[in-house]
Amino acid sequence: MRRTGMAAIALVMLACACAPAEVDEPRLPVASVRSTQFSPPPPPVTDTVPTAEQLTNLLAASLNYAIPEDDRARLFDGPVERNVSLARAWGAQPNPQHIDFTTVEPAGPDAVNASGQGHLGNIEPYPVGPIPFVRWDNEWKVSRAFACGFVGAFDGHDACA
Repeated sequence: MRRTGMAAIALVMLACACAPAEVDEPRLPVASVRSTQFSPPPPPVTDTVPTAEQLTNLLAASLNYAIPEDDRARLFDGPVERNVSLARAWGAQPNPQHIDFTTVEPAGPDAVNASGQGHLGNIEPYPVGPIPFVRWDNEWKVSRAFACGFVGAFDGHDACA
């Protein structure tokens, strides 16, 4: 009886495993909604004269690949569509330095120069500047001419075409 009981249990298990499964309606693919890993761009700087901290954040954001390319393109003066390739090349620096601006000086109508300290890896902080910023469309931006000169000196000649 013991063998018969085991055989019956095995037969029931086998029958359950082989029985046709209920047919469900085909499922539509489900989109998984997750928050993006992108960082938001900084708020526009619209003060009459920007602060050193505002320009520090603006420059850092322009180099930050965690911010979408189109948003970084808006951080340079000029039309956004002209600045997308510049934003790509500008942010692609292999070891971007971090700059903390400490002074902002007027450089003409709708223009300022910022100076401060650069930080790169374990190197002692070093003086940086002046770096030009311009007021375009009532917002302070990284100077496109400055950024184009910088990336053009390396390999981004097409970035500002």
